[in-house]
Amino acid sequence: MQQHSYRRWITLAIISFSGGVSFDLAYLRYIYQIPMAKFMGFSNTEIGLIMSTFGITAIILYAPSGVIADKFSHRKMITSAMIITGILGLLMMTYPPLWAMLLIQVAFAITTILMLWSVSIKAASMLGDHSEQGKIMGWMEGLRGVGVMSLAVFTMWAFSRFASDDPNSLKTVILIYSVVYIALGILCWFFVSDGVSHEVKTTDRQKKTFQLSDILSVLRISTTWYCSMIILGVYTIYAILSYSTNYLTEMYGMSLVAASYMGIVINKIFRAMCGPLGGLITTYSRVKSPTRVIQILSVIGALALIALLATNHHPQSVAVGIGLILLLGFTCYASRGLYFACPGEAKTPTFIMGTTVGICSVIGFLPDVFVYPIVGYWQDTLPAAEAYRNMWMMGLGAMCMVMVFTFLLYKKIRATEVPLSQTGSPSQASGA
Repeated sequence: MQQHSYRRWITLAIISFSGGVSFDLAYLRYIYQIPMAKFMGFSNTEIGLIMSTFGITAIILYAPSGVIADKFSHRKMITSAMIITGILGLLMMTYPPLWAMLLIQVAFAITTILMLWSVSIKAASMLGDHSEQGKIMGWMEGLRGVGVMSLAVFTMWAFSRFASDDPNSLKTVILIYSVVYIALGILCWFFVSDGVSHEVKTTDRQKKTFQLSDILSVLRISTTWYCSMIILGVYTIYAILSYSTNYLTEMYGMSLVAASYMGIVINKIFRAMCGPLGGLITTYSRVKSPTRVIQILSVIGALALIALLATNHHPQSVAVGIGLILLLGFTCYASRGLYFACPGEAKTPTFIMGTTVGICSVIGFLPDVFVYPIVGYWQDTLPAAEAYRNMWMMGLGAMCMVMVFTFLLYKKIRATEVPLSQTGSPSQASGA
């Protein structure tokens, strides 16, 4: 491994870039909702339906993606996933009707979730031994953010080269993403290994993870539900932040290009920067508990949402609006960097950790299903001020939920610390 150190870091970069940018066409609305409505002819409600179609399919596919990672060649799966995603992008570039876009979104979920999600994480983890997992996963998250941010800035620059009413502007953005996906797929074929060399050693242990009895035991643990609801609340804010471009355009009168650049800052750059910051806070501050840090961040996020509600009907200073959204973004993305640390802090036994994370993902990522059609409906049927007031109220409810369940989880963790120190049994610490 050491003599090929340079190659494994190149491989890690390729896997990270692929895993990060592969979602960008499925989530094109995050930056380009207004151009999608203008050039593709979809209403905001229909765009919300397009997004929820991907979300519903993704929720179904998160769990079996782990089986795919264990059973099939990593090189073949990642390569085919990226190339097929690129080809789907070329179909999307033709501005298809709604029914075809819904089918494309289902296909995007198959390639990015079923074929790529768990495979990319496992392929990256196999680039080092147990002692290097923290370093590799940290770099993976950072490189994902860099890839997403760089491609978003480049496509936004390309988009801005066209006249505001030129439909080729959005087609060019989709084309760039498609070409990059196919190129990354080709690179994956030459750099990613099959990933089957260690399967014999782990087969028995992995089989236990997929037993129905283990899934039921995870569902009986109260901390599983606490962690799931924390993720659900944070991820609701993450989905709401994707409307930042629309909010700044409709409420503050920012130009589409300027608001889109702010969307990149909020949804891409902050994502790359703030995730690692959450880990730094738990490492170097007096608050060592990830659960407590998320709780503190949720209080700050709730205050930012209250301020957004207070300024919603009479927006005056765009700087204040941007500042509040950036503050909310910081609390969201820092929490996203920590919420999968909560099951470990709750002393979840190692042999059911994978199952726990899978169940938390299914429940926690449900906002992909309901947020977009609801907010899209509000945008289409209500005045802008009322639509965004409802959106911020939804976010405030989500933050309150995070505060409640971080309190319950931290209370559970503290209550089990004494029994754990006396008995040394992790199962007692994570029981219902």
